[in-house]
Amino acid sequence: MKRLTCFVLLLISTNLFAQGEPPWRRPLKICTSSDGQSFTNVRTFQDSAGVPCILRLQSGMLISAFQWFRQPVGSATWDRVAVKYSSDNGITWTEPQPITVNGLPQNFQRPFDPTLAITDDGRIRIFFSSGLNMTLDTSINTYSAVSDDGINYSMDSGFRFSLPDKPVIDPAVIRFRGMWHLVNPVTMGTGAYHNISGDGLNFTRVQDIASDMAHSWIGNFMIRDTNELRFYGSGGMIWYSTSPNGGQWSSFINTNIQGGDPAALKLPETNYLMIYTGPPYPSAIGESGSNPEEFSLGQNYPNPFNPTTKINYKIQVASYIELKVFDALGKDVATLVNEMKIAGSYEVEFNASKLPSGVYFYSLIANGKQMSVKRMALVR
Repeated sequence: MKRLTCFVLLLISTNLFAQGEPPWRRPLKICTSSDGQSFTNVRTFQDSAGVPCILRLQSGMLISAFQWFRQPVGSATWDRVAVKYSSDNGITWTEPQPITVNGLPQNFQRPFDPTLAITDDGRIRIFFSSGLNMTLDTSINTYSAVSDDGINYSMDSGFRFSLPDKPVIDPAVIRFRGMWHLVNPVTMGTGAYHNISGDGLNFTRVQDIASDMAHSWIGNFMIRDTNELRFYGSGGMIWYSTSPNGGQWSSFINTNIQGGDPAALKLPETNYLMIYTGPPYPSAIGESGSNPEEFSLGQNYPNPFNPTTKINYKIQVASYIELKVFDALGKDVATLVNEMKIAGSYEVEFNASKLPSGVYFYSLIANGKQMSVKRMALVR
């Protein structure tokens, strides 16, 4: 049962992979709205990134934090929380800069799922997921760190929310009318865990927030005014719900945007700003110089599988081929092919007997260029 729970949570955490694309194959998009429901002026905010949040500082500067998958895969800046700033209400932004978290235990994995909030004294507090292992096991909790500049953080002691038998991921945090609210998604159809705090550090769990199969509480809070709190969440369309107190929520209202992990901000004027994870790229980054029609990667079979599955691929020109398997966090877990191949059709077996249940991705690389990525699921 524990393995099944972790697997379901892993699927939720990677709900944007429904079409088989890993997070580094998607951009963050940014758009504007006059009412917070109908958005226009959609443009790219950041390539190869996900899980955004956005915050207005007391100075009026905007800051956005997100998970950045800076190429190449596995580099020092791969899968890092990074921030960008804007001094003109989101029209232009600085280049991304990875954060540092001083005091993060050495045996912890890198922070992920960032969300930002302003403390009582005007500093920036980041809430994030982390734990002992790279898999989504019960060591994954919600932690926090505090910063004066949004880049260099000092770890807060202890965790903000933890469960004894389940991982806790994708936090969303807001300070509204003197009370801190922290939510973490449970599963599709079962809503979110809800915690409250007076100081942003010591949280008490209260009644969970209900949901349905079409609305996932993976997203972020937004304060519309002193009487209305909103949560923008993921589903078939990005949606929002309103609340006067953070505990009682209205029915779901769909926006006109299809995407995931939304983060919205009410600007001082009448406009709204939203950043979200967009659709996958139509072709792999860095394919220039190679014709993708010369390479094809088939869906593994069986899928889901336990513990072996077969993967086929076809190449029409002789090439140096790599076939690699990555876990949901982008870690290289297996190399199935790494040699020169003549034109032809090939099949290889992948044995995952030593890997935990979860979502994995396999990538076909020809002459150093990524040609295709597909998803598979290991279920024990």
